[in-house]
Amino acid sequence: MKLIDSLRLVWRNLWRMKLRTILTSIGVMIGTAAIVAMISLSIGLRDNAVKSLENFGNLTEMEVQPAFLMPDMQTPIPPEQQKKLNWDAVHELKQVPGVQAVMPMKQLQAEGELKVGRLEGHLQLIGVDVREALVFKGREVEKGEFLNGPKNEIVISYDVLRRLRDVEREKREARLRKQNPNQGMQPPFFADSPGGEGNLRNVVGMTGSLVVTRQITDENDVPKFEKKEVRVRIVGQLKQEENRYYGGSIAYVPLELVEELNNWANPQREAGQARDRTRTEQSAEQFDSITVKVESREKVESAVQLIKQLGYDIWSPASALEEINRFFFIVQMILGGIAAVSLLVASIGIINTMIMSILERTKEIGIMKVLGATVYNIRWLFLIESGAIGLIGGIAGLGIAYAAVSALNYLAANNPEMNLFGGGPGPEEAVTQLAVIPIWLAWFAILFAFVIGLLAGIFPAFRASRLSALEAIRSQ
Repeated sequence: MKLIDSLRLVWRNLWRMKLRTILTSIGVMIGTAAIVAMISLSIGLRDNAVKSLENFGNLTEMEVQPAFLMPDMQTPIPPEQQKKLNWDAVHELKQVPGVQAVMPMKQLQAEGELKVGRLEGHLQLIGVDVREALVFKGREVEKGEFLNGPKNEIVISYDVLRRLRDVEREKREARLRKQNPNQGMQPPFFADSPGGEGNLRNVVGMTGSLVVTRQITDENDVPKFEKKEVRVRIVGQLKQEENRYYGGSIAYVPLELVEELNNWANPQREAGQARDRTRTEQSAEQFDSITVKVESREKVESAVQLIKQLGYDIWSPASALEEINRFFFIVQMILGGIAAVSLLVASIGIINTMIMSILERTKEIGIMKVLGATVYNIRWLFLIESGAIGLIGGIAGLGIAYAAVSALNYLAANNPEMNLFGGGPGPEEAVTQLAVIPIWLAWFAILFAFVIGLLAGIFPAFRASRLSALEAIRSQ
């Protein structure tokens, strides 16, 4: 019997029993819809949890520090055996498979202030390797560009701009308030922007001064303060969601400038220690931290393991990603298992339908055998028929699941209360996809329903193939 003939017979038999086929397929339809809807809900919740986690930092970036404990997490590592954050460490980390870039960072160990025209404000200055930092910060630049190499360039964060104050204006308004206390004038919170943050001035491309203050003592041990002013050019401004790792009002400059300012701000260390230390020793603890960027999220876990084996410790938002995936995998298994019970009931319904079909078509089976149909042909015919019932139910159930997920996502998009994973230092994004049906889940649902139909038809198919041709013909 040809395949096309088998398909025609299956279609004729299913069409002849339209009501029974529909009722049997409903069970598969409900089970498939329940499985797809529940798994898609857990996938959507996991994706939203990961997005919320990304508000605390890029999941492919991690901050590297020397490890202080042995792998058993109890035995301390001797100080002389601890890793040093120097250029050797940078080169070592670059050799780790999956690592895209390594950015060493050094903070200014003194009070820093930026002056641009009449505006001025305090900031935290961070020196970075310009060649590597572009990979990390290039996409976060909102205005201008990131550092290109010259030592006098500076890139400010949004908070730096927001905290720049017009000191002369504040003094003038303070005098006016003192002279006219009943006017109730208030100093502006944002410099030169009475209308709020929307009126902040654009300082990108302007030249300013970086003022660093240090404290020294004279011959009589009387402390006094000295200031050093460095002319800088503001070449870029970062987006508002910057400052994930350090927070506050920060700015980035080349490493050379921070090292120069740190040496000036700590003259005793520069004069006393540098003479007695070799060049290698001076660079042994050169950086405050090193940030590593991995090529993709899939390679984060393996890169973390390799870096830890080298003797480093790591902080990254991705450290919680494994726990999130494990938790939602268990949720998917539980929800899928609950929904699979309905498919089990549906498979029993398919078995019952096919057995009833055998009893009704006993004479037909006998005639087919007399005409030359083999045992294999009979089995194949009933298997295709039961698989078709499962396939019809699977396709219909997938359509219902898509409708249910669309309705759920519509409610999520129009109800902020459903934002279960909002928060974090970055700007919040409303949940618009509470449930997600990926392509693989849709194909899996259809294939799974078809396989359930096939499995449910095995027993009826074998029973039909064992009927005696003569007894089947005489039965009616």
